[in-house]
Amino acid sequence: MELSALALELSLTMVLMAFSAEIISKGVENLENVVGQGLAGGVILGNLTAFPETVIVLEAVLNHDGDVALGSSIAGNVVLFTLGLGLVGVAYRLKWGSSLTMKGDFRQELGVMSIVIVLLGVAILIGQINPILSLFLFSIYGYYLVKRVKGGNVTSKISVKALIEIMIGGTVVVLLSPVFLSLITNLALIAMVSKTWISMVLTPVVAELEEGISAMRLALRSKGGGSTAIVSYFGSKIQNSTILLGLVGLDMVEVHGLYLLITILSSLIGVMVIYDGKLTVGEGVVLCLSYFAFMYLALVFSSLPL
Repeated sequence: MELSALALELSLTMVLMAFSAEIISKGVENLENVVGQGLAGGVILGNLTAFPETVIVLEAVLNHDGDVALGSSIAGNVVLFTLGLGLVGVAYRLKWGSSLTMKGDFRQELGVMSIVIVLLGVAILIGQINPILSLFLFSIYGYYLVKRVKGGNVTSKISVKALIEIMIGGTVVVLLSPVFLSLITNLALIAMVSKTWISMVLTPVVAELEEGISAMRLALRSKGGGSTAIVSYFGSKIQNSTILLGLVGLDMVEVHGLYLLITILSSLIGVMVIYDGKLTVGEGVVLCLSYFAFMYLALVFSSLPL
């Protein structure tokens, strides 16, 4: 593909994705006014943006491809809890001139994610994700869902228009994400970026693009939107790390390697940074840099003989 044609396709795709993110953020804001931040951001938007991983994991589990299923279910944690949170924090400061301050009962997500981190540690210790661990993971998400639905604080009739906006915008972004990933990969190859760095650093970032764009637009639309953006990150990764990881465990998958440990560390960092209810620009910069540090470690250790 010629560079000019590639650049044109990439530009058009980015415009469509930005437009879709605008629709999503508008719908989430309207829905949040009715059902609250946790249900709108953590459950509804979180599950919507987790849809691509859900499809990949289901297909991998049915094909008994444990490594693909495992990687797809938890790899996004590393991206969103470092680079994702970091970029939102920096962009929020540039837009509003202050640190991002969380609102509402955001610690519900932090508590559930902390339990998930413990179970991931158990998986490393026993060397596998099995049906028993899957049962615990499913139970955790069930608990989270019930708590969020009960605490939804529905103040009026749910806006059908808001739901339609979220569904339309989310569907377009989800459909365009693979196209965008392919275009970025081709562009990187033309620029002679190594395939190893593309697969380990670039691909995971682009794979989480639909979540990143939606969260960024929420954070820039209103001051309160930054908190909802963070909650949507945690809601999405809670779904990935419980429901999807639980599906992986039904097929009795062995776990090993540095990447799972990096997943645990990045998730823990995300919880600790947000726990005080603030995300400063300094923390944002450190989080962004930590993503590349983690990927560099993964690259170095993956090249070592076992």
